[in-house]
Amino acid sequence: MAETMNKWIAEWYEQNDADIKKLMRDVWEHPELGLETPYAAKVCAQFVKEHGFDRVELRCAEDYNNPEARPNAVIAEYGSGRPVIGIIGELDALPGLGQNDTPYRDPKDGPGHGCGHCIMAGGSAAAACALKYAMEKDQLKGTLRFIEAPAEEIGVGKGWLAKDGLFDDMDVALMWHPGSCELDYDPRDSVAIYDVEFRFYGKTAHAAGQPWNGRSALDAVQLMNMGCEFMREHVKPGSYIHYCITAGGLAPNVVPDYAAVRYFFRSKSGMEGAKEIYDRACKVADGAAMMTETTVEKHINMTMPDLIYNIPLCRFLYQSALKLPDLEYTPEEQQFARDLYKSVMEKDAPEDFDKVMPMHISEFHDHKDGVKSSATDASYMSYICPTMHSSGMGNLLGGPGHHWGMTCCAGTALGQKAGIFGYMALVQGAYDIFTHPEVTEEFWEYQRSLNLPKLDYSVLK
Repeated sequence: MAETMNKWIAEWYEQNDADIKKLMRDVWEHPELGLETPYAAKVCAQFVKEHGFDRVELRCAEDYNNPEARPNAVIAEYGSGRPVIGIIGELDALPGLGQNDTPYRDPKDGPGHGCGHCIMAGGSAAAACALKYAMEKDQLKGTLRFIEAPAEEIGVGKGWLAKDGLFDDMDVALMWHPGSCELDYDPRDSVAIYDVEFRFYGKTAHAAGQPWNGRSALDAVQLMNMGCEFMREHVKPGSYIHYCITAGGLAPNVVPDYAAVRYFFRSKSGMEGAKEIYDRACKVADGAAMMTETTVEKHINMTMPDLIYNIPLCRFLYQSALKLPDLEYTPEEQQFARDLYKSVMEKDAPEDFDKVMPMHISEFHDHKDGVKSSATDASYMSYICPTMHSSGMGNLLGGPGHHWGMTCCAGTALGQKAGIFGYMALVQGAYDIFTHPEVTEEFWEYQRSLNLPKLDYSVLK
């Protein structure tokens, strides 16, 4: 393979840089939540149409075959035959993280792109167009499938698309995600997740006049939380338990007859480990209900498997990424990043800019120690076909995710340049696969060796 970046890929990006950033900014300015991403889907579909895709569909991920359903996803294709390579993006934002593009806390009402999905949406759309351009110029055989998915933050978007069969015939699925580290292709242990709401039902009474006649659902929630706090000591390493009270009564002088708490149970031991924690938490909930003479219902919002890394694919894409020129920021962008760093990290930015913003590709290792404790619905793809979920760049080095600082990065050149770079690296990797399709045999040999179970879609709601 060539040791430098493909000239057609470089040419396309050079010619369309302003339009890519305009698309990223457009999605940033119109943040949408969960499965409600019609605007982002529409503008991304329009972008790829304008750049030559003629097989473009707007679909509803959770109601895929209903032409009347409100669209929230994009599916576009170019070419035919094998290999089939997917370029995947994400569309949804996060509640409460609206932020202006200032290097200090300057909130906007409503949601914001505190996970950077706007630069993924624009970056993936651009990647699909750049790859199509190079395929046309070099007359490459194979199928390019571009997918923009909703609802990653609630863990179901790619699950619905997987259930719809969008990944069944893919040879590889490729995506990038921003992060507060250098661009990383290493496989590492990931976590599976159970998202569950425990709903307690009691009996109201005047909290001062006749409290003995009441049965507090809120007491039950508090007792469950206390029990789970004690349970933390007795779960396996790589297990995570976190919660928030979603209902706790309406007035302090009324014994609440309804209260609820939502839990995430995560485990690096896959779905079996996450279910083990969930089963034990159910016993804690039953005990809390018994102690308070209330009743409890358990509602599973979603489950999500752990992300499976295909090591040969990771290694191959790392080598392709090394062909790209370095990511660079202008002096003005560097000063903005330093000011943002001081606001977010509450200390002066380091003198060395390499310690302010990640701009490099991490050296590849076949396995990275430690557990990636966050979860992603990209895991659904990884159980079906060889999948790359690269991450890194686009946020302050060591900065928090799901934070207003990430929203700010995503709306400016700090995130936009990283989104272009992260997906451009995947375009080069996809190009190298199209020109050497025999490499997919190694990816699939490894994938089959994992003996992964079939996915359970019954909990998608």
